[in-house]
Amino acid sequence: MQTIQKEITNLLSLDNLLPEEREEIILRVGALIYQNIMTRALEIMSEADQDEFEKMLDAQSGPEEIFVFLKNKVSNFEEIIKEEAEKFKNKATGIMNQIG
Repeated sequence: MQTIQKEITNLLSLDNLLPEEREEIILRVGALIYQNIMTRALEIMSEADQDEFEKMLDAQSGPEEIFVFLKNKVSNFEEIIKEEAEKFKNKATGIMNQIG
């Protein structure tokens, strides 16, 4: 999970914000990116791994446990995190440029 937070901080240049502001942005943006990461990871996993993942969700496993599971089951999981964070940054930049 720390990897996602680091990617968001780096890509959006959040180091200059107050810790409270940075945390709020990381939580909001992180939730969006996390959903995209989960979707891609599920597409890659075998049916057995998907079933195991579903059981973890049903058991309300914590984010760290889920992250470790995905890291072990999806060979390019770190790359997916970086790609999804970059996609978010590009979309956000495009929207901000349109606004002005």
